Amino acid sequence: MKVIALGGCGHMGRHFVETAIQLQAFSWLTVADRNAEEALRYVASLGRSNIDALQVDARNPEALTRVLRNYDVVVSTIGPYYLFGTTVLQCAIDAGCHYIDICDDPEPTLAMLDLDARAQAANITAIVGMGASPGVANLLASKAIRQVGAPHRVVTTWGSASRAKEAASHDTDMGAALDHWVEQLTGNIPVFRGGRIASGLPLTEIDLLVPGIGAVRAHTVGHPEPVTLPTTFASIRECANAMVFSNSLISLLKLIQARVDQRGHSVSQAASELRKVALNNDLSGLSLGESLSLLVGSAKESLFGRRYIPAEMSAIAEGLSQGRRHVCSAWINGEIPGGMGPNTCIPTAVALLMLVQGKISRKGAFAPEAGIDADQFFTLLQPFIKAEDTQQPVITLREVVL
Repeated sequence: MKVIALGGCGHMGRHFVETAIQLQAFSWLTVADRNAEEALRYVASLGRSNIDALQVDARNPEALTRVLRNYDVVVSTIGPYYLFGTTVLQCAIDAGCHYIDICDDPEPTLAMLDLDARAQAANITAIVGMGASPGVANLLASKAIRQVGAPHRVVTTWGSASRAKEAASHDTDMGAALDHWVEQLTGNIPVFRGGRIASGLPLTEIDLLVPGIGAVRAHTVGHPEPVTLPTTFASIRECANAMVFSNSLISLLKLIQARVDQRGHSVSQAASELRKVALNNDLSGLSLGESLSLLVGSAKESLFGRRYIPAEMSAIAEGLSQGRRHVCSAWINGEIPGGMGPNTCIPTAVALLMLVQGKISRKGAFAPEAGIDADQFFTLLQPFIKAEDTQQPVITLREVVL
C-alpha cells in the first residue's frame, strides 16, 4: 500500500516512519510536512528508494484532499488535534483514503467518531487514537473486559511501579506533552458515569482494587478512553482514565491545577512551571507553602508507603460473576524503551501493518478497541517490548473473584 505520513519528519512522526520501515508495512511511503526542507533532509538520511518527501500544509483542506487521493493510507501525527483532527479525517474520507492518528484529546475524538457514517459510506477504515494512551491502553482494557465478561466499571491508568521509575520516565518527550497534560488537568473533563458521558473534575481521587496488589489510590485525568470504551462495551456504567503517581507529584499537579482554575494562569504558563519543577527540580517559582506541601507529600509516602501498579500503563475491569465481585487487571509484561515517542508511535506502525495485512477489516471511524484484535496486536508489538520476564506472556492478566 502507498502510505503518506503527515508530520512524518516531526519528533513523533519519525518514530512511526522508522518502525514502519522495520515492519515493511508499506510499498511506498511519503513523508509529508509543511517544512519541505526538513522533510527532504529526513528522507535523504533514511536512504530508501521507496520513500520520498512532499510539502503539505494541512491548513489547506482542498489541496490536502487532492494529495490524499494518490494514497491508500494517511497516518497523521500532526497536532493539536482540535485544529487538525477532524479536518484531516474529512479530507481522507473525501479522498477515499484510510486513516490512522494518535489523537489523545477527548473532544476532537468524539467529533471524529461522529464521522463514522461518512467513513463507512466512503468504504474507508479510520482508526482514531492509535498510540499508547489512547491506543495500547484501550486494547489492554479490551483484554481485561473480555476476561470479566460484562464489566460495569473500567479504569485505564498511567503510573509507575516506583517513585524511582517515575523520576526516570521524565524524558524530553514528556516535556513536549506537558501543555496537553495541563489542559487535561484543568477545568472539566469528560467522564462516563451512570451509563452516560458526564462532566467531571480532574484529579478526583478514586480507589482501585488491583488483583495481587490490593487497594490502589488513583486520580482522574482527561483522556479519550472513558468516552470510547463504553461505546464498544455496552455493559460499562462507569469509566475513567486515572494516574497512579507519587504523593509529591500529585501534590504538584494540584498546585498547577489551582494556578489555572483559581488564579487565572494560562495553560502554557502552568505547563512551563510544571516543566521547571517536574523535569528540572527547580522550585524557584513556588512559594514557601507550596514547596513545603510537596515535601509533606513525599514524607508521608516515605513513612506510610504507597501501593503502585507494576507497569507504566494498565487497565482494570470490574463486574459480577455469579453475584460475586470479579476484577481483572491487564498490563504489558515490560516496556517499550525510549520514552514517549516510541511508546506512542510504534503501536501506530503496528496498526498500519495490521491494516495492510487485512487484519483490520472494519470500515468507518472508530477507536482501537472497536476494530483491532487485541491478541493479534500484542503479538506483533511483542518484539518491541523489553520484557520483565521473558518466560511470561506479553500481557499480564490478574484476576480475583470476591
